[in-house]
Amino acid sequence: SINEISLMSDNLVKIENVIRIYLDLLYKGDIGLIESVFFQEATVSSVSDGKISSINMDGFRERIATRSSPESVGETRQDKIIMIDISSPTTAIVKLECMILKNHYTDYLSLIKVSEKWGIISKVFHMNHGT
Repeated sequence: SINEISLMSDNLVKIENVIRIYLDLLYKGDIGLIESVFFQEATVSSVSDGKISSINMDGFRERIATRSSPESVGETRQDKIIMIDISSPTTAIVKLECMILKNHYTDYLSLIKVSEKWGIISKVFHMNHGT
């Protein structure tokens, strides 16, 4: 129906806004933006040396706070959304790519909507070392 289509496009705009802030956070290293895009229960996970590495928001805040931001070292900003899949009014997934400190990242972000607010509940990423 028309109502469903307008709801989907409204959700798409809101999700794109979350992702824009998320990418700003990564590029600028701005930990003040974490709470506006991640739920406090969110996790950030990857596989390193065959082992799962998973951190909570405290760990993520520390990771961002203790590394140089791409902006601070004059790195050209390179990021793009590859896919947004909204499967219901309260669940979505986003795949994106970005460069951070010469490394190429692919992020899979699971988003949920609670009390009219979209946010990231899970980030799973893969990093390819730059040459």
